Amino acid sequence: MMTEMPNKPELAPVPIWRCRRQDCKAWVREELASSSQPSCPICKGEMIRSMKHLPKLVKKHKAQKKKAPSDPWENV
Repeated sequence: MMTEMPNKPELAPVPIWRCRRQDCKAWVREELASSSQPSCPICKGEMIRSMKHLPKLVKKHKAQKKKAPSDPWENV
């Protein structure tokens, strides 16, 4: 009996910042970094640029808020 394997996400090389310290595993996508030269969010050490194969980000669009209907008695 074969079970269906879920589709694996498509991977792409993504620029990241990773912590320079060997014992720290922190990293962040370059596009989500807080500054142009971020510091490690865990150990506050220096970070260096690198590449990592990661799933593509899915950008979700927020629905626009509907305007509340105007009060029919407002213009009376």
